[in-house]
Parts: sequence; structure tokens; C-alpha cells
Amino acid sequence: MKTTSATVELVFIPSPGMGHLVSTVEMAKQLVGRDHRLSITFLIIKKPFDKSKVSSSTQSLLLAAAEDQLKFVYLPLDEAVAADLQSKFPDHNFILEFIKTNKQNVRDHVAKMVSTGSTQVAAFVIDMACTPMMDVAVEFGVPSYVFFTSNATALGLVFHLESLSPDEYHDLTELMDSDAELELPGFVNPVPVKALPTSFRDREFVPRVISLAKTLRQTKGIMVNTFEELESNAVRFLVENDKVPPVYPVGPVIHLVNNKNEEGEEATEIMKWLDNQPLSSVVFLCFGSVGSFGGDQLKEIAQALEQSGHRFLWSVRRPPSKGKREIPGEYQDLNQVLPDGFLERTNEIGKVIGWAPQVAILSHKAVGGFVSHCG
Repeated sequence: MKTTSATVELVFIPSPGMGHLVSTVEMAKQLVGRDHRLSITFLIIKKPFDKSKVSSSTQSLLLAAAEDQLKFVYLPLDEAVAADLQSKFPDHNFILEFIKTNKQNVRDHVAKMVSTGSTQVAAFVIDMACTPMMDVAVEFGVPSYVFFTSNATALGLVFHLESLSPDEYHDLTELMDSDAELELPGFVNPVPVKALPTSFRDREFVPRVISLAKTLRQTKGIMVNTFEELESNAVRFLVENDKVPPVYPVGPVIHLVNNKNEEGEEATEIMKWLDNQPLSSVVFLCFGSVGSFGGDQLKEIAQALEQSGHRFLWSVRRPPSKGKREIPGEYQDLNQVLPDGFLERTNEIGKVIGWAPQVAILSHKAVGGFVSHCG
């Protein structure tokens, strides 16, 4: 029997990816800022095989965000189980299977939360990559909401792909390597197939996208990191679609506070370099916490930068070792992967770095352009 004095609690289960975790925390801070009676517990799934700067940077952000209404619990990590899964599942299925192994950890912790009767779990808020946790919410008799960390246009594509008939889907797969353009809901103009995110063009990954759409339809609502003025057509398509759960644009959810963990010698050197560049003259190249390129593509990017003659700041990360699932690391010697003499020839206009304090860089007055990644 629930007591009237019980604390109303939300259980947030974010994806272990930094881009997912940080935005989820920022969204939660907005929620508790609107109602002091609300409390949120984050159940953090530790990312396996991660000993990078990404992990330490993320933990620093969580410590800074901790307050009375926000609690962070790190779930146990069994490296042996993760290693076994790594040997059994291909890249695009590994994370999903790994998240599933944490269902018992979530179940145990929520049971502990409610055992005293002083905490009333009102709902689960689950990351788009953690939808298997909806099963645990059902066991506790509470609704599930999903936080979709991408944008409304991507969410619309997820539902559109799932709604295709077998013939329509076959036609789409035939076009995946072509120059064709598609009329898609949520878009004003036709979209070149080659411009779609890789996950929508990967024949092996598409079944997971379709499965995600089916799961999302079972939620009580979907919060999207966007706002209506930015994606009016996509938001309208979702809101007016009676086969889609209620969609709530809750963005822009961004983290604009510089991370103290990143204010080391390297960060100081980067900011000093930017201080000496003209206003809006630098293009910043950074491809996310898991973004990395092989040697051939690095050389192509380097050649393009040099030939452009523009000032640049380029975050270069070392890919994981072959056959291993690791977060990209740092190169010990950039000369081994970049064209001969590139660093010397571009010394006056460019700077190549490893891990980047992105917020500080993007807010610097010398940065005039940003080249990043897409799914």
C-alpha cells in the first residue's frame, strides 16, 4: 500500500554514451527545477572496455550535477560477461545485448528503492538505446517514457521506416546505393538517399531501427531533444500521427558549462592558440566521443584542409585496435598517420589535437565553423 508521504521518484536509465548521458542529465535538471517535489534516480550502466578520457570526463560532469533531487547510481559491471558478449555479437548488436544484461541490476535496485515504502516510483524514463528496460518497468507496474536524444526528423524516419510495406521496403533497399531522392514525411524537399544517416542505409542495421519503432509505439510518451521552431515540419508529422505516442519537444537540451576535468594543460594550450586567431576564422573538426578515422581517410582530410588554406582546429582520435570494442584513444605520434610534413606546412594556420573540450572551443570567438558527424 502506497503512503501519502512517499517521495515521488522517476527512474532514469540513460545510455552509457557521453552524448546520451550528458543531455539526459541536463533534461532531468530542467524537470526538477520545475517541481521541487520531484526526485530522480539515475541508474548508470557502465560502458565496458572504457578507460579513456571520455569516461573520466563524463564522471566529472555527473559529480558536478549531483544535488538533493538528482541521485546517480552506478550499476555493477561484469567485464567477463561483456567479453563473452563481445565474442558472440557483431558491432551493431553488442551494445543492445550488453544493456539487456543489466536488467537484473535495474530490477534489484528499484526493488530496494521501493522496499521501505517511503519511495513511490512514478515512471521510468529510458534512453532510446535502452528500451529493453521497459520490461522491468512493466514488472513494477509503472509507465515508461523514452528520451530520444536525436532530433525529431530522425524520430520521424524511424517510424516511417517501420510503416513501410514489404514492397516499399524492398524498393528502398534497392535504392540505398543510388543517387535517388525520396519524398519523406517531415521533410520539405526530397532527400537524397546518400544523405540519410548510415543507420538507415545499413541493411544489417535497418531491422534494429524497425524493432526500435515497434518498441517506441508502446511507450506513454517520447521526449525529443529539439524544439518546434527548429523542426516544425518533423514535429508536426509526429504530433499529428495518431499511430505515434505523444511527442514532447523538450529542447534544446545542451550543456554549456565548461567541465573542470578538461581544464588541464592541453586545454589551456588549445584556448591560448584560439586566442591568437582572428575572429570567426577557425573551422573546428570534431567527430564525437567515438569518432575516429583510418589512415587513408585521415590523409584525405589533411590534404583537403591544407589545400583549402583555411585556419583549422582538428580533433584526431586513434581508432580501436582491430577486433576490439574500445573508445578511440590518443595518437602518440601524429606524424605516423598524417601526410609527411603536414604539421610543419600547416603550423601557421592549423592545430591538430586529441581529446577536445568541445563546449569551450565552440563558444570561442575565433571559431567560425564546425564539421562534425551524423549517426
